[in-house]
Amino acid sequence: MANRFPDAPCVLCDSPSEGVGEHVISRWLIELFGRQGPFKSEKAGVPYLNRKREVALQQSLPGVHVPMCSGCNNRLNRMIEVAARPVVARLLPWSSQHVWPSIDSVEAKALARWLLKVGLLWAHPDSHHDQPQVQCDPSMTRFEFVEREWLSWMRGGSDPPDGFTVYAVRRSLYADWAAWPETNRQYISLPRRVVVGDRTHRFMTRSFGIRGLDVTIVWHPGWPIAHPFVEQDRAAVLWPKPAPVNFDALREAHPDEVSFVVVGTSIMTSAEEYERQAHRHPLGVGVLPMLGDMA
Repeated sequence: MANRFPDAPCVLCDSPSEGVGEHVISRWLIELFGRQGPFKSEKAGVPYLNRKREVALQQSLPGVHVPMCSGCNNRLNRMIEVAARPVVARLLPWSSQHVWPSIDSVEAKALARWLLKVGLLWAHPDSHHDQPQVQCDPSMTRFEFVEREWLSWMRGGSDPPDGFTVYAVRRSLYADWAAWPETNRQYISLPRRVVVGDRTHRFMTRSFGIRGLDVTIVWHPGWPIAHPFVEQDRAAVLWPKPAPVNFDALREAHPDEVSFVVVGTSIMTSAEEYERQAHRHPLGVGVLPMLGDMA
């Protein structure tokens, strides 16, 4: 098997990448979509075009790869993929008669770990998309930086840090979302950088979708979030503190109804003041992340 990332180090360790690296979009997931093609990739609802100015199509679900050694690749499979596969397979809707399942806390944890793996590696600076038009798009969303904590748990076999929150929201495959008015959109602002003593936290959000679900990952160490969908029982919080989820009880939401956005705010504070003020001023819709007199 040819080395897709020659001379590139594994994104989880310093060993050389081997073969095609890590399938960020798991091979078993691509196989589940085997009869659903052809597939097109879109940006903001507009499909990518090929050289003939026609919609670029692929017969199999386009994948994403990152450089990875065989040792780390095998660990991800054992620790993340095996547990998540049956949970994801039960969730995916293939018709309007789909019955959304309930999952227990163990399954919620497996799902959260897998979604974190997909979302974090998909946007990694070294990721490579199988769809050529997407790969060549200079505006393709990739992280400008990668904090050590985001990935170290994947290699070490530990749980993801509690600085992550993973939200899952049901999205209809059959509703007409084109008519959704801009005025109905709500935003939760995140600070770009918070310096707490001698520690710097760079806040991050990443959103993506799998069939019937919209997923949002937020890195916000130590600063609580008041998400309206959680308060309205319209979003499941899969991480931290995974708990049982009845997906059938979640009401569907527009993918852009509530969005996270990183603003240019930088904050410097002490650890004691950060803990005190952050819990007094949770991040929420219409709230600027200034923490009172801390900015």
